[in-house]
Amino acid sequence: MRSPRQTAGLYTHGDIALLLAGGYATLVVGVAAWLGALVAAGDPGFGGIWLIALTLPVSIPLLAIPASSEASVLLLTAGGLAQAWVLWRLLRGRRTA
Repeated sequence: MRSPRQTAGLYTHGDIALLLAGGYATLVVGVAAWLGALVAAGDPGFGGIWLIALTLPVSIPLLAIPASSEASVLLLTAGGLAQAWVLWRLLRGRRTA
């Protein structure tokens, strides 16, 4: 199995695509973990705004799904990770090997 760095090396712009898509995915998971901790504590306040803003534009249709606070965090996180995958696919370029 190849490491992400080895896989990125197979594409013309794989290194920068890995940096951007991986950084975005890390940011989404970090904000979701922070928000999950706020929800578990019982007072998320306006913390959800950060995850909604971070995962735009996919957060708009996902917010129309009726769900609890915990499920909304999971939905938005999944949407953000899907966007990170799309970023990888769009930015990586052509395969060189």
